[in-house]
Order: sequence, then C-alpha cells, then structure tokens
Amino acid sequence: MEPCDYLVIGAGAAGCVVASRLTEDPALRVILVEHGVRVRHPLPSIPGFSGMAMALPQYKTDFMTEPNAALGDRRLRWTQGRSVGGGSAINGMVYARGYAKEYDAWARMGCTGWSFDDVLPFFKRVEHHALGETALHGRAGPISVKPSGARLPITEAFIAALAASGIPRQDDLNGNAEEGVGYHDINAGRGRRISAAVGYLEPALRRPNLDLLTNTRTVRIVFENGRACGVEVERHGVRRVLKARREVIICCGALQSPQLLMLSGIGPADQLESFGIRVEVDAREVGRNLRNHPNFQLQYACSAPVTAYKYMHPVRGAACLLAYLGRRGPLAESFFAAGGYFRTEPQLDMPDVYMVAAPALLRHNSLTLRLRDLLPKEEGFMVSLALGRPIGSGELRLNSTDAHAAPVVSSDFLAEPDDLRRLARGVGMLRQMLKREAFSRYVSQEIQPGPAVEGEAAIAEAIRARGGTSYHPLGTCRMGGDAASVVDPQLRVRGVAGLRVVDASIMPTALNAPIHAPVLMIAEKAAALMRAGT
Repeated sequence: MEPCDYLVIGAGAAGCVVASRLTEDPALRVILVEHGVRVRHPLPSIPGFSGMAMALPQYKTDFMTEPNAALGDRRLRWTQGRSVGGGSAINGMVYARGYAKEYDAWARMGCTGWSFDDVLPFFKRVEHHALGETALHGRAGPISVKPSGARLPITEAFIAALAASGIPRQDDLNGNAEEGVGYHDINAGRGRRISAAVGYLEPALRRPNLDLLTNTRTVRIVFENGRACGVEVERHGVRRVLKARREVIICCGALQSPQLLMLSGIGPADQLESFGIRVEVDAREVGRNLRNHPNFQLQYACSAPVTAYKYMHPVRGAACLLAYLGRRGPLAESFFAAGGYFRTEPQLDMPDVYMVAAPALLRHNSLTLRLRDLLPKEEGFMVSLALGRPIGSGELRLNSTDAHAAPVVSSDFLAEPDDLRRLARGVGMLRQMLKREAFSRYVSQEIQPGPAVEGEAAIAEAIRARGGTSYHPLGTCRMGGDAASVVDPQLRVRGVAGLRVVDASIMPTALNAPIHAPVLMIAEKAAALMRAGT
C-alpha cells in the first residue's frame, strides 16, 4: 500500500473523528487501522437495547484487573469496545461533558489551550443538538444529541425525590449547572444510535482519500531517526509495514495506547529493558496515572407497573417492535435516561459524584455479561453512583512483548481512603433522598445495599464487596506542560517527532461525567491542530 499522509491507529470514537476531519481536506490521504470489525449486528444500533450491546463478544474486549486489596482482592472486568466506532458503538449512549471548572483546572495544570472556553467550540462542533444552536450547544455537527425521552413513572419519581431533597431539576444537564438532576442527553437520532462510526466515519468512507483496514492488529510503531514514519501491522498472520509521510496518530484507548507505545520503545526504560525492547524514549509516566470511575449500584424492587418491565409483556413488547419500525416508541430511546450530579461535601466548589439511572432491574454477575441477563425479570429500578474525580490512580504494565497479549492492569480502585469515604458518603446521601415519598411509594424492597446495611462504615464495606466500575479508563498517556508528561498540549508524544496520542489516555485528571463526549471533543481539537499544522 502506498504511503499516506496520516496513519490513524484505532477506529474507536477518537479515531473515527480524526480520520473524518482530516479527510475533509482532499489533499490529505489517510489510512485508518482497526483491530476489530465493522458493526453488522442490528442490536447495537437500537437505542432501547443500548445496555445489551456490551454483551456481544465480537465487538468488545474484556480486560481483567489484578486483584485489588481495597476490594477484598476482587478482580474487576473492564470492558472496552473492539469495533469500528469502539465504545461509542456499544455504550449506554449517555452524552455528558463535565463542568467548565474541570477544564479550567486542566489549563492551570499546564494544558494550555484546554480551558472550557478553549474546548467549547469543539464540543459544539460535535453536536447536532435538539436544542438548536445556543451559546453552549451546536447544531451543525455529525452527532445527533437530544435529552432522553424514556420518561417512565419510576424515572419521574426518581427526579422528583432528588428535587425534593434540594438537588435542582435541570432541563439541560449539559447546561453547565454545577448540581442537578434530570434527563441525560443521549447520542441518538431518527431512532438510531449515532455512534462515531455512524456520525463521522460512514460519510467519510465515501471519500477517495480514506482507506479503512479492519481485522488488522498494529504490532509496533516504526521509527527512523527519531521520527515515527509508520507502523507494523498483522492481518491473518501476515505482517507488513504501513508508512506515513506526516504523522502516526494513536487512538487505541487508555489501555492499549500505552501498551502500543511501550511495545514500540516509548515507556519506562527499566520495564522495556526487562522485556528486551529497545528504548526509544525513557518516558516514565507511560501507563501511569490510570484512573477510572468507581461506582456502586443501588437497586430497588418496585411494587407497581411503573418500570420498563412492562414492555416484557408480549402484547406491549410487540407494540414496541411495531412502533420501532417507524423509528418511534420506547426502543428509539436509551433507557440510561436520568441522572445528575451532586456534592458529597458542602464545601466542595463543584460536585464530585454523578448518577446514571435506568428504569429496569438487571441482575448479573460482575465478571460475566450475557444477553439473557440484560432483560428485566421483575419490576425494578437501579441507579449507579460514580465517584467522578478519584484521587487514587493505578498503573498499566506490559505482560509480554506479544501485541496480542493483554497488558497488566493494576487499578488500585478505592485504595485511597478518601475515595472510598466520598463514594460511601454519596451512596448514603442518595439512599436517603430516595426515601422521599415521591419515590418510596413505588418501592417494595431495597435490594442493594439492602436494609441490613446502615451507616457509612457498613456502606463502605458493601462497596468493597460489590462496588464496580463505569468502564471509563483514562489518563495513562497524560497530557501536560511539564517535561514528565507523555504528550504536550498539542498531544504530540514527547521525545519523538511525528507521533500523537488522541483518546481518553491523554486526560490529566478524571472528569465528573462519562467520557464519551469528552473523547469526541479531544479528537475534534486534535484534528483541528493537525490541519492547522501545529
């Protein structure tokens, strides 16, 4: 294959955005390389089944963490997308941006050009928002965004209970209000999931200057005289080298971008040398600063037909399917519908926990995920409370020089005492809010944490035993203005030329929000930097 201008490695959410925006310039030729496949199964495209898409093994990779002492030596499953579109093709479709103050903090940390005022134009560039063009939202972007319409009685009761407890109801959870409860924005339009593959890549693939290679594993980055000039890839056991005239852009996510850098000689020198890898750059922080959103799920059995379980009735289920033929009805909406943000301490300058609620009760083993486990079997409700900005961080290390081998993921989830304390306090606060009559009148039983669990210390023990993750790894190729950071504020890898990282791994700190929307913004900004010649 002839050399291209830009090699984009990874066709997840970020890679789709970068490839699309670069190829808007007909003078640029781009090759997009993806280990996974294009999504052909109909299930992920149906918003009402968004929670089930992560059970399809052909579109995901399950990474298992090392045993975590703070969680009773449990191992956690961290699911990541492995398809064109990546996580945006299988996630719960919550589109949340975080707060202005969080991005302003990035700028103060040395990430020049990443304040909220700097990144807002790129968020707006992503969106085709149902609210239209406003100071905070865009209307001309490729990703359809709208408030969830899955407005069942139990969801309204959840919102009412929190509003009665002092958490203000917000019509726009992306309106930069610092506390609030309401309906999440979702990336859906015309009754279809609008993933990065749908919104960005499908139109771009009609351009003659973009080539997409699927089922193709990138083995290592190729360097010449200190410059990334290509990558070695493997497909069906055959290896070859792809060349780039301008840059190689790594968009493999927070678990695999650092792995690829280390396999290519960019990482902690002692670790690389122990595997016999030639050191290109002794980058001590590659793989460090690994963060995720620890969470705990509150579960309730309900005493009235006010949840999504009603759609399991054959007649109602058939009506849903019939309505969806016209791209209407419950299946046209993500059921990860409601949520919001609040502070666990009144003196905090912004909220530190966020909620994602679903009007259904799904019970499954935390280490397995099967389609049959993702249909409600009774009337119920669940809400996940996540710690948005954990202090503690973990580390990712090589396990082998084989690019097919999963890296070692040491999460250190909740090993920091203050993280566990804040999450336990948040769970206790939310639990009290849901004792309000607006919600409790529909509840027959609190299933988790359960009536026997009383007090912050007992909640903390329940979190140790049953807490989980929101599948939002980030931070392992930290951006910063300091020499120790892995990438500079233009996302260029320090110590070499012609190489950038563009995905959640560059985030210097976690945001109090799911990370899909921020990743799209990061990729939009990166593409603009490249097209501007920065």
